[in-house]
Amino acid sequence: MDGLDMKRFHIPQHGNRAMVNQEAYRRELEYLIQYAHDDWLGFSVVSGAVGGLLGRGASFEVQRGLLLRIVGDLYDAGARAGDLTESTSEPFLPWRAVKAEALTRIAAEVEPHSRWPDSGDVCWFAVP
Repeated sequence: MDGLDMKRFHIPQHGNRAMVNQEAYRRELEYLIQYAHDDWLGFSVVSGAVGGLLGRGASFEVQRGLLLRIVGDLYDAGARAGDLTESTSEPFLPWRAVKAEALTRIAAEVEPHSRWPDSGDVCWFAVP
């Protein structure tokens, strides 16, 4: 994400990065990108990655910031947020949203929860 998005979504920074081990972040992101290429990536898998990278004790704001960073990087790698459908011909329906719109929507949908939503509560990710 660029600096504007980092400020807009209140992503804690250390330099230009959220405070996580960058090598661990890179490995986790590569795994999530591959997952989105191979299958529908559930929201809970992404939020689980956030927990794994931050460990215990991180505030919801810090967790949400890292989640949005990951989603932004998934978008940059070609993945899109969307919904699963009943259709056999089009089982994944990507949102018609650019990256900033998807980040805003996801941020708004996770904010009211006292816990991370389940996979189908917000969205799924896939490379269409």
